[in-house]
Amino acid sequence: MTTSAPATVADASEVVLVDLRDADEVARWTTVNDPVMGGKSTSRIAYAEGGLVFSGTISLENNGGFASARGPQNPEIGRRATGADSLRVSAVGDGKTYLLKVGEAGQSWSYVQRFATEPGVGRSYSLPVAGFEPVGQRLDPEPNAPATLDPSTINQVSLYILDKQQGPFEITVSAIDAVPA
Repeated sequence: MTTSAPATVADASEVVLVDLRDADEVARWTTVNDPVMGGKSTSRIAYAEGGLVFSGTISLENNGGFASARGPQNPEIGRRATGADSLRVSAVGDGKTYLLKVGEAGQSWSYVQRFATEPGVGRSYSLPVAGFEPVGQRLDPEPNAPATLDPSTINQVSLYILDKQQGPFEITVSAIDAVPA
């Protein structure tokens, strides 16, 4: 897949939460795919083109259909995100829809928001904090979680591809930033 350069990272009003232009940071990420539940999807993470390249193939066989790239737990993410009005993903996509998942330290729930990419276009996808929805471990709605994400509690970020988007995928993410109110 030929892509343009990744979108530029934080301007003066943004706070970098995860700088994926750093090969050492990318090396700390892992994948978890649907084979853990019997599916046949595959994915990999690489450092190239100035960011984390998350790619693979989604298979719907055996009730499969998801792949994820997960960053390490880091309480500094929440400290840097305190007061954020939105989170911004700087990426070159493939036209598919991805999901940004943010985890909270010590909680069984997380918060998610989808963003549709443009094929081969480097841009920043702004995800309002108010648009994140609480979910449980299987990404189902979590009624026991607070309805609104508190950015100061974020300790982990992950990317997912799901929603029956069968076939090959690739996204290059250069940064995940917080945009203050």
